[in-house]
Amino acid sequence: MGLRSIDLEIPDASLPGDVSNWILQSRRRIELYWDCFREQPLPQYVECDFEYVALAIRECLEKELLDGRLFVEWGCGFAVVTGIAAILGLDAVGIEAEEFLCVEAEKLLQKNNIHAEVWHGNFLPQGARKYAECTEPLISLTHSIESAYSRYQMDISDFAMVFAYPWPGEEHFLRLVFERSARSGALLLMFRGPNQIELYRRT
Repeated sequence: MGLRSIDLEIPDASLPGDVSNWILQSRRRIELYWDCFREQPLPQYVECDFEYVALAIRECLEKELLDGRLFVEWGCGFAVVTGIAAILGLDAVGIEAEEFLCVEAEKLLQKNNIHAEVWHGNFLPQGARKYAECTEPLISLTHSIESAYSRYQMDISDFAMVFAYPWPGEEHFLRLVFERSARSGALLLMFRGPNQIELYRRT
C-alpha cells in the first residue's frame, strides 16, 4: 500500500458560469453567517479557495485521472466544494459533523437546484484514531459523532475522489487514513493554502 504524488498544474483559466454563480451564491450565504457568528459560533469553520479548488477538480476530470464518479468532501461546511463537484458532473457527497452546517448546506444546494448529498456524521471511518500519533492533538478527532458511512451503507473505498482541507499538522494523519481506507486507484485532493494543492493516488 502507499500513495503516489501526482503533479497537477492548475491552469489560469475562467470557470464555467454555473460554477462561478454557485460560488457567488455560496459566498453570499457564508457572509450572512459571519454577520451572525455570535448566534451560532463555529470556530472550526474555515473556507478554502473555492475557485482554485474548482479549477483543480476540473483539471483532474479533463485529464481523466478519476476511475469513477463518486466524490466525497471531508468536513464540507456549507458544501461549496461538494456543489462544485456536482456541477462538474460528479456524484458528490459532503460529510459534516456540525448539524447546523448540514442543514444550511442542504438548503443552499436545494435553493440552487444542485443535486448533491450532505451526510451528518464523522468523515473518519471507524478505527481511524489508531492511525494518529498521540504526541499531537488532532482537531478531526475531537468529534464524538459516529462515522457517517455505515448509515448510508457505503465506505471510503466506494469513492473515486476524496477532497480535504486539513488543519495545520493534520495533513499526515488524513493522508494515512486515506492510504489505509481508500481503494486502489482513488484520488486524494488536498487544499493546503493559497495556490497550493496536493494530489495523491492510492496505489
